[in-house]
Amino acid sequence: METFKIILLTVAVCVQVTPQESTGGPPIQIPKPNISKNSTHEVLYSTETVTLHCKVSIRASELQYDWYKDSVHLETDHQFSISVTNGGSYECKAKNGSSESEKSDSYTITLQDLPEPQVQSDWTEAFPGEKVSLQCVIPGSETWTYMWFKGSETISSDETSIKDNTLTLSVKSNDGGPYMCQAKLKDRTVETAKSKAHSLTVYGSEPTVVLKQDPSYLEIYTGEQVKLTCSIEQNTSKWEYKWQKDSVEVNSQTYTISNATLDRNGEYTCTISRRGMTFAKSTKLNIREPPRPELSIESEWKSFYPNETVTLKCAIDGDSNEWGYEWFRNGHQLSGDGDISISGNPLSIRSAKASHSGQYSCRGKHLKRTPVTTGQTGALQLHVHDNTPKPDISKDQWFEPFYTGEKIQLGCNMPGDGWKYDWYKDSKPFIRDPMYIIHSASPSDTGVYHCTAKRGNFSVDSETLQVRVEEPPQPELSIESEWKTFYPNEKVTLKCSIDGDSNEWGYEWFRNGHQLSGDGDISFSGNTLSIRSAKASHSGQYSCRGKHLKRTPVTTGQTEALQLHIHDNTPTPDISKDQWFEPFYTREKVQLGCNMTGDGWKYDWYKDSKPLSTDPTFTINSASPSDTGVYHCTAKRGNFSVDSETLQVQVQDLPKAQVQSDWTEAFPGEKVSLQCVIPGSETWTYMWFKGSETISSDETSIKDNTLTLSVKSNDGGPYMCQAKLKDRTVETAKSKAHSLTVYGSEPTVVLKQDPSYPEIYTGEQVKLTCSIEQNTSKWEYKWQKDSVEVNSQTYTISNATLDRNGEYTCTISRRGMTFAKSTKLNIREPPRPELSIDSQWKSFYPNEKVILKCSMNSNEWGYEWFRNGAQLSGDKEISFPGNTLSIRSAKASHSGQYSCRGKHRKRTPVTTGQTEALQLHVHDNTPKPHIRKYQWFDFFYTGENIQLGCNMTGDGWKYDWYKDSKPLTSHPNHTINSASLSDTGAYHCKAKRGDFPVDSESLQVRVEARPPAVLSLETELSDIMSGNILTLRCNVSDGKQWSYAWFENEKQLNGSSDMYKVTATEETIKSEFKCKGIRTERPLYSALSEGFTANNIILKRKILLAISGCVICCIVFLIIGCLVLRLTRKPEKKETVQDDLFFSMADSKNQTASPLEEYMDNSPTEMEECEEKEELLTDRVSDVNVDVVIKDEDSPAAEPNGLTSFKGL
Repeated sequence: METFKIILLTVAVCVQVTPQESTGGPPIQIPKPNISKNSTHEVLYSTETVTLHCKVSIRASELQYDWYKDSVHLETDHQFSISVTNGGSYECKAKNGSSESEKSDSYTITLQDLPEPQVQSDWTEAFPGEKVSLQCVIPGSETWTYMWFKGSETISSDETSIKDNTLTLSVKSNDGGPYMCQAKLKDRTVETAKSKAHSLTVYGSEPTVVLKQDPSYLEIYTGEQVKLTCSIEQNTSKWEYKWQKDSVEVNSQTYTISNATLDRNGEYTCTISRRGMTFAKSTKLNIREPPRPELSIESEWKSFYPNETVTLKCAIDGDSNEWGYEWFRNGHQLSGDGDISISGNPLSIRSAKASHSGQYSCRGKHLKRTPVTTGQTGALQLHVHDNTPKPDISKDQWFEPFYTGEKIQLGCNMPGDGWKYDWYKDSKPFIRDPMYIIHSASPSDTGVYHCTAKRGNFSVDSETLQVRVEEPPQPELSIESEWKTFYPNEKVTLKCSIDGDSNEWGYEWFRNGHQLSGDGDISFSGNTLSIRSAKASHSGQYSCRGKHLKRTPVTTGQTEALQLHIHDNTPTPDISKDQWFEPFYTREKVQLGCNMTGDGWKYDWYKDSKPLSTDPTFTINSASPSDTGVYHCTAKRGNFSVDSETLQVQVQDLPKAQVQSDWTEAFPGEKVSLQCVIPGSETWTYMWFKGSETISSDETSIKDNTLTLSVKSNDGGPYMCQAKLKDRTVETAKSKAHSLTVYGSEPTVVLKQDPSYPEIYTGEQVKLTCSIEQNTSKWEYKWQKDSVEVNSQTYTISNATLDRNGEYTCTISRRGMTFAKSTKLNIREPPRPELSIDSQWKSFYPNEKVILKCSMNSNEWGYEWFRNGAQLSGDKEISFPGNTLSIRSAKASHSGQYSCRGKHRKRTPVTTGQTEALQLHVHDNTPKPHIRKYQWFDFFYTGENIQLGCNMTGDGWKYDWYKDSKPLTSHPNHTINSASLSDTGAYHCKAKRGDFPVDSESLQVRVEARPPAVLSLETELSDIMSGNILTLRCNVSDGKQWSYAWFENEKQLNGSSDMYKVTATEETIKSEFKCKGIRTERPLYSALSEGFTANNIILKRKILLAISGCVICCIVFLIIGCLVLRLTRKPEKKETVQDDLFFSMADSKNQTASPLEEYMDNSPTEMEECEEKEELLTDRVSDVNVDVVIKDEDSPAAEPNGLTSFKGL
């Protein structure tokens, strides 16, 4: 049996070696795979499909994959990837022929059900005009996009405002209905179901405000509590309520007045508001005092005597049935007793007593509105006497005796009310009345009087009273002055007298039988009548009578009449004048006389209201100017005076003669007139003098007061005149001299131009003045140009024009003499300015500086600026330095047609014409420079060309480029010819024009490394043994489809496969090979792989195979040795077995003894140990064969079992 096992072991070792040699390659050890998924999302939903990948860390062709779900094998096509639509625990393993990996770690896929969206909103109802927001809420943190539906219709953002997950409605009447939402994940085919409907009710145009009052009485009594409640008829919520009366506001739905007062009367307004909408409604609250009861007594009197019946009544107008009553005496509430009973609203005292006296009052108490009571009535005083008095007789103005015609009034009074009275004279009844009146007493009314008071069956007599009646005394009338005929304004006094007690009497006056009353002229003082200023109307028959001062109706009889006469007019004194002149001249005599018709007059003279003398005649023997004034005389008689008319007396000094003439100069041949003028209207005769010589009428022309000269050269000199009054010895002195200057043969004409510039600009005003060099006047001037004439000393051209150029002639004339002189006027257009702009562009952006320039070749000009035809003035932004207009910070409002014109600095009105308009445009906004991107991608690969362009609308821009705020270049375009990773960053450009910069938006440029190409050696043992062939593989592992380009010593080789076979020669094993991926889409190529040089890899591998063959032979020899030893062994003898030179153990402590040694030490187990050794050797040979494919040619790798691999040989 043991021999059979040894043979079987030998065959097994040979079987392991032989098939591998016969198939041409060893089996592959496949590492444990890992599972990955294509999605990076944390949460996966049940509607999504997930792709799982089974990844192995080595590259091997023709691998197949098995997939497992929840440990159950899945039927698949053994691909690298599978698509999963169900959750679970997934595993995979890779295999190649008989080789397979162990299963991967399980990978759990959890697919969640789609979340349900929910419409959330506080609002389920609204009114048109309100804003309502609905939110679509989904649990989780994914980024969703949202769709909204009203019923079955999709809501578009054109109709409403949709932002993120919020739908905002500006409510219209047709917006009511069910609203739903649905969500969709961005970049994923995940879409939720529609949410449950959220119903929105839209009411009519506005809410119906309902106001209620509790209690609802039309009138609230003071002291009551009242509540005003504000509500909305529709079923709505979230309203804010505010009650307002006058300036008082209460933020509540209910306004409560706990204790109503009159000042709470008025209109109350409830204002409701919600979402910016406000509505109001008002109600009026009527608060009044409770009705006040009226207290009355049913009897006519309030004062009673013992045992009388008293009834009081308390009454409220209106709804009296709603009121009960409470009674009070002296403030204390009453209740019924034996004498007092209370039934309904009356209180009855059956038998009055003195103890029932007091202040009685009552009040109402509402039978239904419990707390409402009226105020108490005013107190009613009830008095019950202890005893019964007698009636009292009262006498009104009692006299002893009475005069006839007087009023006698007697009264009968009994304390208390309800009494009736009877009167008796000498014990005979004659009248029933409380009062007995004799309106006009006569002597027959003399007698004894008394009265009787009755009330019910009760009567009482008064005491008796004696009455006596007599006739009044008779007055006398007299006049105090000595005459009875008067003039207007005189004073008249009449006197009326009564003998005896005259101080007790007043007087009444009568004229022509009619009683007089005082007025402005007539007054009554005591017993006299005075007419202060008599008039003709005061004439007539005067009489008087006495009237008792204390006893008003008592008057005497009238006196006999007295005749009084007053003239219609008062004559004025007459002033007489002897030889009267107006005026008098000094030393003349003035005599005046005063006379008044009638006798007894005295006269006073006055000058200017100052008294002079008392005489009928007033004489001034030698008048002087101081006697000039207003004179009048006054005639007096008694205390009455009359002024005469005033008389103006004028005394003057002799007038002075004066020579008057408009001419103080003349030229020979002219005619000159001189007048001798004296003030006044007297008739004068005149004399003329030249120097001291009298001028005779033979030499000149003299007529009346005028001297006329035909001027000769010797007529110059002083001229005087003198005058004399006809029929009066009055002669003036000579006048002052009037000088006459006589010039040479003709006047010198002088022409002046103002302004005196040699050239006048069109539009200027120019004046041409014509004057005489000599000091002369009265000339007539006429200017003439062509056929135009102007009769003026000055020729004014208000607005010079070119057609006014030319020669102007001034002609002067006077007294038939004419002279002329000419001048030339030059007029031309002002120079025209030129308008330019300092910049090369005419279109500007906000905040740019703009400078316009208005140019003229002279420093004498200022400039005016216009925009759209309207003149500009400086402000904070526009200034005018020199000949420029500067806009410091341009705005859109500065756009327009600009023009300018020159304005002469010295010649104020001179302005040039406006320049042609220059259109200036300032944009509303400053656009940012536009960055152009050529062949733009989300990211660039290293080595690619990146080209950016910067463009700003308008002219004159320069551009600067920045990366991460660091300056790069100054050019409109920025080009990166071969991008590198360091070129990643934020790029922006800045457009500059003048000192105005504008930054563009930043642009993120991302540069990523090209996918790497990995070159590996894929040579199999059969290739090396058959023909020294090297197989190279190029791989770009980014999941895209690649072709490949191969390079030998930097030269491209033919072929595009990922495998390249190289025949090993002395030349090729020294060459460096590289590869890269190529494709028709970006990236067009990968990074170039690292270089590979074959060197002596072929030799190394042949040596490795030779060593492997030696190992196999050693194993065979070892097995044979074991058999020999078994047959020849000696159990008692032990030999030390040398270490196996083929294996170098890493840990000497764990070294295993050789099979022969084990066999000698323990013969029963020798076969088992040989078998273990055989398995160990078999494993090592398998390790050598699996490691045929080598990736690292430089260093040996330590193996897990302490053996040294030949991988690096």
